[in-house]
Amino acid sequence: MSFEIDNAFGVLVANIRNLLKNRLEKDLQEYGISPSESIIIRRLCEKDNLTQRELAKDTYFKQSSLTLLIDKLEKKGMVERKAKKNDRRAYLVCITKEGKKLEQILKDASKKVEEEALINIDTQTKELLIETLKTIHSNLKS
Repeated sequence: MSFEIDNAFGVLVANIRNLLKNRLEKDLQEYGISPSESIIIRRLCEKDNLTQRELAKDTYFKQSSLTLLIDKLEKKGMVERKAKKNDRRAYLVCITKEGKKLEQILKDASKKVEEEALINIDTQTKELLIETLKTIHSNLKS
């Protein structure tokens, strides 16, 4: 028997997010990296030397959550903070060689989970889903 809440858009999105996160968490466990940490590493591999503010904006993490993630990644040797030239109050977050080594592993793990989630869904429907999610994201971002 299906209850109304089971079909609520926000609940479905939250449930899917949790399932994706749990699956990715399991796959990343052997590397000692959480799904949230993987987002930071992947972003810095694409676009290095960001201030914490820029990184927070790019990844949609709250500043306080991001600070904790960066602290953890710094202890693991995946990222480092460097003083920003011309602004002693700001620090740049930079990927290390150790962090860079995980780039392809993290991409592959994410791709594997995505493929599992989208199995039995045709290409046209996948493309429509991605475009719809981008529109929803844009609607809520502003």
